[in-house]
Amino acid sequence: MRVAQASRSELIVIMYEIILSDIQSAKEAFAADDTAAYEKELVHAGRFVSELMGSLDYRIGLSYHLMSLYIFAGRELTAAKVHKEPERLDGVAEVIETLLAGYKKVSEEDVSGPVMRNTQQVYAGLTYGRGTLNETFIDANAAKRGFIA
Repeated sequence: MRVAQASRSELIVIMYEIILSDIQSAKEAFAADDTAAYEKELVHAGRFVSELMGSLDYRIGLSYHLMSLYIFAGRELTAAKVHKEPERLDGVAEVIETLLAGYKKVSEEDVSGPVMRNTQQVYAGLTYGRGTLNETFIDANAAKRGFIA
């Protein structure tokens, strides 16, 4: 739902949050001696770093600086995976957290609207009754629909 209604800058914020979540999960997996989960989380984080690299627009000078940070992050994620050194993830997390803070500010001022078009607008809520909990879902597009006789 958040992705469907996100602007370009909000999508980058979401990707940074996913990378940080993967790093945290990898650290927890390493502490629990779950090597498979550790590697899986690092591969997942690496995919998002690669996606960020691929989405850079080199007509903007900042893209070159971001690329060097993404290369660093990708290299450290790979090294942490191969050498089983989770302490390398701290540097990656620090870089991503700094970028996240900056992009959060940008996304707050971004008025470009959602990247995805023609997505379903969803309104949902919960109502409480005596001993019951009901979920209500209203499709804004369905309000214009009717029965054809």
